[in-house]
Amino acid sequence: MENIKVRVGIGIAAFVGLALALLAGQGFSQVPLRIYSIAGTLAALVFALWERFIWKWKLVRYFTGVPLITGTWRGELVSSYIRPDGSNVPPIPTAIYVSQSASKLTVTLFTGESKSISEHAKLIHDPDGRWRLSWQYVNTPRPGVRDRSERHKGAAEVYIGSQPEEGLEGAYYTDRRTDGELRFVEWSQARYSSADSALAADGFNHATPFVGDK
Repeated sequence: MENIKVRVGIGIAAFVGLALALLAGQGFSQVPLRIYSIAGTLAALVFALWERFIWKWKLVRYFTGVPLITGTWRGELVSSYIRPDGSNVPPIPTAIYVSQSASKLTVTLFTGESKSISEHAKLIHDPDGRWRLSWQYVNTPRPGVRDRSERHKGAAEVYIGSQPEEGLEGAYYTDRRTDGELRFVEWSQARYSSADSALAADGFNHATPFVGDK
């Protein structure tokens, strides 16, 4: 995404500068400083529009291929943790909110007991054509469960489905030497601030590729 951002910025600045120079009837070596100033301002404006809006247009993404996954995803987390009594932890209802612009991603994961906020997140395009969302996070448990669940860091990665109802599916790892699976099959464009509200809400749909196109 960063490479696309740089290429677009350079291209916009060059195009705007050239267009203004030609309209002013100036030679390429005699373009007034004022035209460069105007070109820079216009390029910054177009770049800001690209950052927030243009990049997500269907026609633009037809060429870039970048998936639009912003919104709230709902599913479950399956932990590999084994309790002291030897029993497994049942699947945990989970939601994540993805905030996405042309150059930045943030991922917030909610369960009934904790919240994880990404420190770094990125989209990766694999050689086989698939896209995956990868992020590193800090998990903060609710005060009532900190006697058995401490604050910790981890990393997660999910593949973005290319067929209807595939959603997001992958795994996570923590610095507590635990890991598990993640699967999110429902999506909503709404933003939720807690697991309780997201998991109880109506208006979620089965995930489809490029869900933001709905």
